[in-house]
Amino acid sequence: MGDYNAEDGLAVLNYLGLTNVTDHEKRVFREKWDNAYKLHSHNLIRTTWTLYAESLPFTFRSDENGALALAQLRDYDFGQRLEVTGLQESLDNGVLLNDILAGGPYRFCKTLRI
Repeated sequence: MGDYNAEDGLAVLNYLGLTNVTDHEKRVFREKWDNAYKLHSHNLIRTTWTLYAESLPFTFRSDENGALALAQLRDYDFGQRLEVTGLQESLDNGVLLNDILAGGPYRFCKTLRI
């Protein structure tokens, strides 16, 4: 496990195909990273997930119901993508983040049953 920064967290989002983050959200993500990373015991995935799904939706939406819906959607989507990619397991098994990211973003595709 390494010492990660906000750019690593944003790279995780990109790897997971979560590219719907605005430039403004990215700026706030970077600003909040250090405190959130400490709060989550220097856990890259937990910090990234929390900022993306729980913090950013409430930072930019004045409509609480809309923010809650966005947070729930992002939380579910992040979890599903994390499970499919096996990213957490790879990191837990000692694979370096840079080695994982070197392959480019994970490619999600649907299986067509004909």
